[in-house]
Amino acid sequence: MLMDQIQNVGHRLTSFILMPYWLILICLLSFPVQASSQEKLKIATCQFPVSGNILENSTWIKGFIREAAQNGCDLIQFPEQALSGYPPVDITSFKDYNWQLLRKETNEIMTLAKENNIWVALGSSHFINEKEKPLNCLYIISNMGEIVDRYDKSMLTDSDLKYFTPGNHIVVLELKGYKLGFLICYDSCFPEMYNIYRHENVNIMIHSFYNAHHPGRTILDDIIPSEIRVRASDNLMWVFASNSSGTYSSWPTCIARPDGSLESLEREKPGILYREFPDDKITNKFPSWTHNNKVMALPETDVYHNGIPSEDPRALDRIALP
Repeated sequence: MLMDQIQNVGHRLTSFILMPYWLILICLLSFPVQASSQEKLKIATCQFPVSGNILENSTWIKGFIREAAQNGCDLIQFPEQALSGYPPVDITSFKDYNWQLLRKETNEIMTLAKENNIWVALGSSHFINEKEKPLNCLYIISNMGEIVDRYDKSMLTDSDLKYFTPGNHIVVLELKGYKLGFLICYDSCFPEMYNIYRHENVNIMIHSFYNAHHPGRTILDDIIPSEIRVRASDNLMWVFASNSSGTYSSWPTCIARPDGSLESLEREKPGILYREFPDDKITNKFPSWTHNNKVMALPETDVYHNGIPSEDPRALDRIALP
């Protein structure tokens, strides 16, 4: 039986070899051909002096949305709390906060995103109810002008816990063949926050920060840029890290490649930084390589938040307005 099968295979192979060349060509062309180049994706990240003035913040945001769209971007990222302002630095607290104005400006930004056919990762705050603290969040606004998801900062500092409720979920967005993840500031201090995204095959991390309006130099000047490099290289991801440029700003907005190399804006100067994918940018200044092809385990018992998340419907509704 086995010899008969081998002879049959040999007969079919011989028959194929003896086919006329035109028939062989037709056979080959009948197989599906995979595209040789991936669709292009262009992302912008930016910095401006985030403040407690919603209208001023909104003016900066709208201007950068227009600029990014004019430069052919698919998505633009803004810093943590870019629209709402960050307590206690920009606002003393959320007591008597103007949520109505925040919703109005969010709606206008959503309309602008649709008009300019661009996705927006908008740092802001999300109202839950009168008794619970709001969420520190990134609204994921589509190029159709809709909030399609919301990432809520999960790892809160001791100061954050005085003003915010933690989130307890991740957000993965697929855009033009790439998987994007979303994190906020202090999340960078926890390797497991990147590891959970690596298990979701995320290629690009949109990580928004607020390390600004300090009296002067702090340890954040050194540790955060180092963490951005290490998280990128350890997880073989591109990391877009936006920061407020308000004086004193600990470090400028930057983009890290999977090899850990870093490209940055000028500290404390409003600006915008672009990167296009596939990322074929190769440095000629030094040899470059990536490492850590071994993915870390994902423990089932890990808790990916500090504090107690909310069960309120407004917290669970990830497409709601502020």
